[in-house]
Amino acid sequence: METIRSQKLIQPKMRCALVLWAFVVSLLASIPFVPSKAFAQEQQGDTKRVEFEARMVEDGAPIWSGIEWRIFGSTVGNDGKLPLLAQAEGGTKSFDISPGEYFAHAAYGHASAIRRIVVEEDNQQEIFTFNAGALQLSSTTGEGSAILSSLLRFDIYSKDVDDRGQRQLIARNVRPGEIVPFPADTYHVVSQYGRLNAEIRADLRVEPGKITQATMQHRAARVSLRLVEGEGGDAIADTAWSLLTESGDVITESASAFPSFVLTEGTYTAIARNNEKIYSRDFKVTPGENQVIELLIE
Repeated sequence: METIRSQKLIQPKMRCALVLWAFVVSLLASIPFVPSKAFAQEQQGDTKRVEFEARMVEDGAPIWSGIEWRIFGSTVGNDGKLPLLAQAEGGTKSFDISPGEYFAHAAYGHASAIRRIVVEEDNQQEIFTFNAGALQLSSTTGEGSAILSSLLRFDIYSKDVDDRGQRQLIARNVRPGEIVPFPADTYHVVSQYGRLNAEIRADLRVEPGKITQATMQHRAARVSLRLVEGEGGDAIADTAWSLLTESGDVITESASAFPSFVLTEGTYTAIARNNEKIYSRDFKVTPGENQVIELLIE
């Protein structure tokens, strides 16, 4: 279950995204982002000042920070790549460029855009307008209980699947509350609480010029296991653990004396092995109710 709302995009925090011309993208994709020679040294004769500006939507304000700008020559070299002539990072940027044809590439996070430019006899301005927005994600568990950021992650996939039923991974390990720009589209979002079976999914729509905020609700809780001689006693060392689902499948194992897991709601069996003896206990996980499960040595 998810709560979704959209806001106007906060421009200084956003990055632009829209990919044009697949042929050019394939050439640029293999070029490493490394420092190039000073652009002025690579220009011959008279140069013209070209200012580059990026906006999220046509009537939006300029993006003032975080854009990676690259300027490429238009002729493919012997290595099959377009030559990288200059690069800079920030918001609006200006370059002195000799008249001719070039490709300008702007990138921010998982979003990028390419434009063919022709530098002529006068100084000029190139405005990139992108049909893009952003996602800002969070999750709760139970009746709205907060989840530690260290236990939560989001992976973003394409909404469509290929012939094998697989989705394209677009962004991995997105942090809760992080504003991440994407081209306007629908995306498949996976929220992972812990590292086992507490996972939920939702399809979310990114609108142009807006932040789509979504809170996804897990039905899970944290569980810690201890083998003790008496209630509330210290955990006994040298204990091996197995955790089974209600159907008897092993979900995880641990050699820690006091292991802790995040589990989706349901019934489980904890098995402890210590000093050639085996102990077990069934328990239930209720959403949002963290608990310590003790197994007593008899």
